[in-house]
Amino acid sequence: MYNVMIVDDEPVIKQGLLCFVNWEALDCQVICDAQNGIDALEKLAVHPVDIVLTDIKMPGMDGLELSKLIYENYPSIKVIILTAFSDFTYAQAAIKYNVLDFVIKTNPTEKIPDAICKAKALIAQEKATEEKLKLMEEKANLRLSEIREKFFKDVFNGIIVNETILQSKLAELEINIENYFVVLFDIHSVSNGNSLISPEDYNKFIQSVNNLLSLAFKSYPHYTVAMDRNLLAAVISFKNYNVPVCTQTLLMTCNEILSMADSFMRFTISIGLSQMQQKVQALPVAYQEAKEALKGGFYNNNHVSVFMPHTPPVLSSTNHPHYFAEKIVSSLKLENPSEAVKSIEKLLEEYRSNKEPIENIKVSCMLIASYCFRLLASYKLLAPELAESEPEIYKQIQSSRNIQNLLDVLRKLIESVAQVVVSNDNKFSYLVKETHKHIRDNFNKNINLQSIADHIHINSSYLSRVYKKETGESIVDAINNYRIDYAKKLLKDPARKVFEVASAVGIEDPAYFTHVFTKYAGMSPKEYKQKICK
Repeated sequence: MYNVMIVDDEPVIKQGLLCFVNWEALDCQVICDAQNGIDALEKLAVHPVDIVLTDIKMPGMDGLELSKLIYENYPSIKVIILTAFSDFTYAQAAIKYNVLDFVIKTNPTEKIPDAICKAKALIAQEKATEEKLKLMEEKANLRLSEIREKFFKDVFNGIIVNETILQSKLAELEINIENYFVVLFDIHSVSNGNSLISPEDYNKFIQSVNNLLSLAFKSYPHYTVAMDRNLLAAVISFKNYNVPVCTQTLLMTCNEILSMADSFMRFTISIGLSQMQQKVQALPVAYQEAKEALKGGFYNNNHVSVFMPHTPPVLSSTNHPHYFAEKIVSSLKLENPSEAVKSIEKLLEEYRSNKEPIENIKVSCMLIASYCFRLLASYKLLAPELAESEPEIYKQIQSSRNIQNLLDVLRKLIESVAQVVVSNDNKFSYLVKETHKHIRDNFNKNINLQSIADHIHINSSYLSRVYKKETGESIVDAINNYRIDYAKKLLKDPARKVFEVASAVGIEDPAYFTHVFTKYAGMSPKEYKQKICK
């Protein structure tokens, strides 16, 4: 259906046009009217109008001036002018503003349907042309992406090495990389009983990672390459050569991707980051660095590793910074923050003794901080926010002038995280802790008060009273809050549909999911997506 606006300063004319034209038969609806051009422009800013039917002579702003402004600001809107015999010559001036037709005011209701049909036909023709051009552009972009992907594969694999050819190809393919990292994503599906992940689900997950990368790095030139079924490479370019700041940006984005992988629960993902490089000839080197960093995946699932250039190529499990990060996290889980602090002290002392480059030390510290924040994410249910956010901690690490400053920052972070862990474990009774654990582990399934009570082997009414008394909220609210928090993460992927997100958090009815999301988030899922994608 086409949306029409009527603009006329005479109420009788407007009422006549509304009543005596069969708009429904024309597949149209009059969604608004205006008294003059000024009023019309204000309403055009908020109403999706396809056709404007306007008088030519009106106070304030006449139809001719309105046609000019519509032509300049809303070129897709079709304008039909109502005119009298005496001002037909005046109306001819509107031709240069693409006015579609003129309707004489003498019995206009007979002529308006023909003018409307002409406008509809032109709109349909323009939409068809636009769709055709869009399809051609998408095909061209897809083809360009495929050619770019092959180029990067050839460079990574050492097939293209000549600098002249490299520079020529970069210009030809409009590839702009300056201060860049190569990031590798090693992605695997995991079996669930006897059922394996379907190729469709796997490909959907790969596409989600691609979409998240595009969203996270929309302000930076970036290119993704599928090296094989399990290995996705990304080249991320930054404007300035600022290693700590850019590494921080990458770490935070990688943590988002890891959280997304956690929410799927059927995929594991390891991420390897190269050093920042500046010359395109170093692309193969950066690719090998990212592959080297991925070796940390031997020890852990769902983690990010950063290549450390001054450490031996083959790292043992006890001198790798990721080993210390895992040890620190393990100590925190066991509520032993002093042991975690000893681990960071030992690592920094080794760096001091070996005179490790400052840049490497700071990158390692940011990596350890990222592990701590990942641990916090797992305690999200009823976990308080830290006094200092993840970006603030990274900034403190970057600005540290010596190893003691770094130790102070990490010690403070470890103590804060330990308080959250201890608080979550000691604040509540066994029943409430088991309830939290069951919600975290099963939020994407059909759980409720009764199923949780059955799992804990307790009366549901008693569990409900205990939980409400200790936490101040109902179990239903706890489940829904946790689901909506996870849904917000998934909605950051612009390609994911609302019904897919609903299913992923255990709500099969999209309409009910929208109701719950709106209740707990204060806006609908669609509004939330629009807000975060701006």
